Amino acid sequence: MIKELKVNFYRIVRSKSFVVILILLILGAVISSLEIKFLADNPFNWIDSFKTGLTDAAASEEDLESFNVIFTSIDSIRDVNKLSGVVRLTLCSDLVCFLYCIFVALFISAEYKSRFHVNHFSLNNNPIRVIFLEWLSLALTIILVESVRFIFALGLSYLLCDTFIFDDIVRTMAYIVLIFGVMITFMSFSFMIAYLRRSGGLAIVLSSLFCLGFFDFFLEIISVWFPFVDKISLNQLLNTIAMNRLSASDYTVELVIVAIFIMVFLSVPLIVSSKRDPY
Repeated sequence: MIKELKVNFYRIVRSKSFVVILILLILGAVISSLEIKFLADNPFNWIDSFKTGLTDAAASEEDLESFNVIFTSIDSIRDVNKLSGVVRLTLCSDLVCFLYCIFVALFISAEYKSRFHVNHFSLNNNPIRVIFLEWLSLALTIILVESVRFIFALGLSYLLCDTFIFDDIVRTMAYIVLIFGVMITFMSFSFMIAYLRRSGGLAIVLSSLFCLGFFDFFLEIISVWFPFVDKISLNQLLNTIAMNRLSASDYTVELVIVAIFIMVFLSVPLIVSSKRDPY
C-alpha cells in the first residue's frame, strides 16, 4: 500500500497541471495575507472612507439599507488577524475547490491516456484497491497542499499585521477539518465523473456547475418548502464559515452531510471498478 501511494504521489507531483495549480494557489495565499492586512489594520483608514463614500452616494433609504448590509458584512470579517481568520480568508474559496477539481479531472484523464490503470490491472491487482488508493493519494495531496498554504499565509500574515492573536486554536482546527471535508467532497465528485467517463472534459464542466454554485439555485427553490435542504449547499457552508457564523449544532450537521457526500461520490467509482473491464 505504501509503495503504491508513493508511486501515485510521484505521478501527481510530476504532472504539469499540479505545478500550474500549485503556483496559482500560492499566489492566492499571498493575496489572502494582503487582504488580512488591509482588513485588520485598516491602513490609510480606507474602510471608514469607503463607508463615507457609499453613504454620501445613497440616493434613497433603500440604497442606504443596502449599503448597511455591505457595512455589516465588512465588519463581520474584519476580525481576521487570528488563526481562524487566516482559515476563513485563505481556505474558504469556491475557486480553490474548482482548481482542485480541474487538477483531478486532468490527472485521471492523463492516467487513462497513459494506460496506467491497464498496467495496474494487468498485474492482477484488485481494481477496487487501485482506484481507492488513487483517490486517497489525491485526497492526501490536497490536504498537504492546503496545509502548506495555510502555514504560508499564517506566517506572512503574522509578519504583515501589526498585531496577531493565537487564542482560537479549537475553532481553527474545527474549521480546517470541515473545509478539508468540503474540498475532498468536490474532488471526489470530479474524480467520480472523470473515472466514469475516462476523460476530464465532462468532469470539469459538471464540477464548475457544482463548485461555483449553479446547483444552489435549485436548492434555494426547494428550501422554500423544505428549509433543511439549504444545509446541503456546500457553497453556502463555505460562505457561512467565511463570515464566522457557523454554530456548534450546525457544525455537527454539516460534518455528517459532508461525510455522506464523500461516501456516495467515492462508492460509485469503487463499485464500477469491480464490474467494468479496464481494457
